[in-house]
Amino acid sequence: MRVGVLGGTFDPIHLGHLAAAQAAIECAELDRVVLVPAGSPPHRRPAVADAAQRLEMVRLAIADDGSLEVSDVETRRTGPSFTSDTLRELKRQRPGDELFLVLGWDAARMFGTWHEPEEVRRLASVVVVSRPNSGSPDEVSLRAAGLDPTQTILCVRPTPDISGSALRRAIARGEPMNELPEAVERYIATNRLYSS
Repeated sequence: MRVGVLGGTFDPIHLGHLAAAQAAIECAELDRVVLVPAGSPPHRRPAVADAAQRLEMVRLAIADDGSLEVSDVETRRTGPSFTSDTLRELKRQRPGDELFLVLGWDAARMFGTWHEPEEVRRLASVVVVSRPNSGSPDEVSLRAAGLDPTQTILCVRPTPDISGSALRRAIARGEPMNELPEAVERYIATNRLYSS
């Protein structure tokens, strides 16, 4: 199977994440996408919701979509959540599958600074999904980011422009959440996440 791997803090998961997963499925002809909530992301501040809450929000968001699944491979691991470690573990769990790392262009721009970028490229093909307001990469910008244009699938599709931090602030103010799957919105309200 052709399996996409889409990581993120998912704090909370929103419609932009789901749109990126669907865009990758279409562009790279993937059979499914595995969403991997980060345990301890090395490039970001710690998540507000804990690992169990973020896993549950992802489960709720994808419950009705057979092309998406969630993995706790990073939240079970201690230490920094390096993509190379995640891909090695997923390769071990799914030896017959071909892996495709799904990145927004905003994250892909930093690829060359990652831990073991060569190992990441060895373990998975890279699918770069265009992001609102970050443009679409060309061959020169892909090379500058440390990606091989001949081994990178570009996916230029419109996806919603949603900021996780702005979303958390809006939730704290009690504003309606059109950017969230309904089940996730209910879970956040029930558990009073992001309210303080």
